[in-house]
Amino acid sequence: MGKSQPALDLLIPKALVLLYLIIGVVPRFEAVDPIGSQWFYFSIVNLISLFYIYANRDQLAVFSKQRQVYLFFGSYVFFFLAGIISIFGAFNISEGVKDLARIATTLIAAMNLFLIIKIAPKLLFEYIVKVSHILIIYISIQVIWVFIDSDAPRNATLLRETALSTFGTQNATAATLAIQIPFLLWGLIKHIGRWKIVSIVSLVVGTSALLFIGARTAVLGAIIYGVIFLGYTIVDSARKKTIIASFKKVVLPFLGILIVSYFFATNINRIEASKANTFNQLLFAPSSNSDIKKNKSSEDKKGLVSYGSGRGIYYEMAFDDFTSHPIFGLGLGNWKLSNKDKFFANFKIDKFIYPLRVHNDFLQVLAEVGIVGFITYFLMFVVLIFSILKLFFTQQDHEDRWIYAVIALSLLAYGFDALINFPLERTPIQGHFVVLASLILVFFHTTYRKKDAKRVLVKTPILILIGIFALSASVISYMKYRSYVTQNYVLADTSGKNLMKDKYVMSYDKIVKDLSGFFNIAGVGRPNEHVKGMYAMSEGRLDKALYHLDKSIEQAPNHYESKMLKGIIYGQRKINNDSAIFYAKQGFEKYPAIKNNYIILLNAYRAKGDTINYFKTIDTFLERNPDDISQWQLKSERVLEFYKDTDAAIAVINEALEKNPDNEKLINHKERFTVKHSATDIKEWYAKAFEYIGQKKYSEAKVEFLKILKVTPSNNPTLLNLGIIEIKLKQYEASVEHLSIVIDSGKYKDGRAEYNRGLAYERLGEKSKAAKDYRRSKELGYKLALKLSDSKFE
Repeated sequence: MGKSQPALDLLIPKALVLLYLIIGVVPRFEAVDPIGSQWFYFSIVNLISLFYIYANRDQLAVFSKQRQVYLFFGSYVFFFLAGIISIFGAFNISEGVKDLARIATTLIAAMNLFLIIKIAPKLLFEYIVKVSHILIIYISIQVIWVFIDSDAPRNATLLRETALSTFGTQNATAATLAIQIPFLLWGLIKHIGRWKIVSIVSLVVGTSALLFIGARTAVLGAIIYGVIFLGYTIVDSARKKTIIASFKKVVLPFLGILIVSYFFATNINRIEASKANTFNQLLFAPSSNSDIKKNKSSEDKKGLVSYGSGRGIYYEMAFDDFTSHPIFGLGLGNWKLSNKDKFFANFKIDKFIYPLRVHNDFLQVLAEVGIVGFITYFLMFVVLIFSILKLFFTQQDHEDRWIYAVIALSLLAYGFDALINFPLERTPIQGHFVVLASLILVFFHTTYRKKDAKRVLVKTPILILIGIFALSASVISYMKYRSYVTQNYVLADTSGKNLMKDKYVMSYDKIVKDLSGFFNIAGVGRPNEHVKGMYAMSEGRLDKALYHLDKSIEQAPNHYESKMLKGIIYGQRKINNDSAIFYAKQGFEKYPAIKNNYIILLNAYRAKGDTINYFKTIDTFLERNPDDISQWQLKSERVLEFYKDTDAAIAVINEALEKNPDNEKLINHKERFTVKHSATDIKEWYAKAFEYIGQKKYSEAKVEFLKILKVTPSNNPTLLNLGIIEIKLKQYEASVEHLSIVIDSGKYKDGRAEYNRGLAYERLGEKSKAAKDYRRSKELGYKLALKLSDSKFE
């Protein structure tokens, strides 16, 4: 397939292709998420492209009828129609309309680029390659600079800074790099002169940036297509009998690029200064600097387990949603509002998190649009995969096959991301997808265009209809963008503030006005009515708050945040314990990680005098959280308060100690009860012990002190007395043991314990330790230490 002279000047087509390619660098313009401004930008580029196509419709809006082109766009249109049908039974229509606008935007973009790129496929492909080089360098330098500009060891906190402001998340940044890097490989093979240098530089920084980010899916995809690239390079050069030249010009430079990139990525921000980071550490960065020498805390592990295991639960929930709505799904854009009790039951962090995406586009489509929508969506990929593979395996031209190979590798990278993440929502990745799809269709259309094929003219009425859809998508995207901007202001106003104590900057009246648009679900999955309820509650307008929270629950019945807030209002402000219990109990049973619901229930049951349910709630909580020491302490105190039963209170702490052995807080807490329970006995034991001391019966005094120590193991006065008595009994090691506990506790500042331990050490022949204790005792002013000779301190 040689280069052909284009029918039109390529300046405007190149400009339009460039506008599609740079979606990922469009700023967020105050939106809470960059996709807000970027989807609006995407839709505007469609309108500009349609205007150009309409102005040149005689040359552009015509193509040869071909099955693959019809199948792709036909399946895309039917996917769009299935989405329309699905939203009639959805929880929330506005979320469905938002996603319909995005499907329409990508569909129209693919149509536009198909008509534009077919002007000069080969020339525009080479132009796309060069633009990809520049974009990769621009993005990668920003990523790499994050690490170079920081002296901190590589960790998850540092890693999150690679979520560049125009990409939103580090995974989106990595996926964009992974999908574009195959285009750089074509440059490595075909470019000469200055552009050859640009290809090498872009591959070095692009691969380095990908490793710096360490997103596992993107890195895995890059490794797989890197191996395929090397394999095909060797096979292709062997076929052409140019294997030595290929090794010099392609294979060795490529391997050198990988080595340099890996060395660079593993030696910046070393976790251990003495050695480079490992590949495993690139993919699994520790959560903080403290993890360098030790494992993560149990609390961190819980969080990581919850997040890490989320995808499996997400897939299971998505399939459950499909089986309950198999034909047209639960509604486009509405998976975030479906039942998530399986996730909540396994989540361990005391924070409301609502899963928004399945993290697999195919499963999300299956759940939201049902089997009908899934088949049409999946068919698009079947057409693209079939077309590019047919081009690659049936075309013999060496240069053309490399074009098809690059496009296939890029499509493979997109497929990996679609299986693990959600590129359907991410504008930078959708921008590249429509470029890939249009390139595949154009090359297939050009290569297999039959001479006698019927010519299809996209007539003016159809172009106008497409324009109406594009304009509608633009309006909807702009409305959603404005919603994202408002959410950003709300987030800035509410983050880090205590609803019960702090005041918000914006007023309730302003929030009601700003959040009263068409879109009523925030980007985090929370209904706007919940936010209105928060502001009303903050200003003491409780009836208004309850009104908004009721509407929030109606819009998102499977969420529990608004129900908890109603429980707080009824439990603390309006004092209706039955209502407080009704709302808090739902969250406590379904979303156990949220501790507020538990506290609401305890307060309400206590106020009602319902001790049975009070202790039943505590027991349920402790079954889930046996390491929550504060609640074991609370239970023991309430047992003593309600039932006046010290033995029962001690039994609670004993049970806690079985699950948390050697916990100092529990041991000390137990002593509070045992001291009180044995107060008379302890008093008698003390009296006898000092009576024996007066009689110099130290062994008998020791017996009495040990009785006290058995009841109160951390009793410092008893330990001090025992330490002194052990010296009298010449049990010096036991004396050191007792006195060390006293000294470590820091309870005594008079130097008495240090002096006596020094004496014990001296009797044991450990003069250096004795001298150290004597010096400390003298510093504290203990009178016997002050009388010691200087030789004792040496």
